[in-house]
Amino acid sequence: MKALDIQVADPIEPRRQASVDSSLRVFVGHDIFYFADAASRARFVKDPLRYCRRLTDPVTQERFRPTRRSRPLEQGGRAYWFASDSTYRVFMAMPDSFAVRKGM
Repeated sequence: MKALDIQVADPIEPRRQASVDSSLRVFVGHDIFYFADAASRARFVKDPLRYCRRLTDPVTQERFRPTRRSRPLEQGGRAYWFASDSTYRVFMAMPDSFAVRKGM
């Protein structure tokens, strides 16, 4: 991202530019979020659904808007949310099959 000069906004404070720094990065499923500073990152980690507009369902790769009713799961140190109960069940049956995003 640095080499391509890609800039992203901090999801907590969108007027601030996020830093493309691994210490200021959070993975939610297959999505990556970058933050302007450690305080923004900490606020996000405390309540990710408050700040996530869209996430990628790890089974279908479809983007969806998570809600408080979306099923969460922690797998391999990473939080995942699912677009439906059916994709949650598919993931639970074969979690290692969905740990790496297809096409990446």
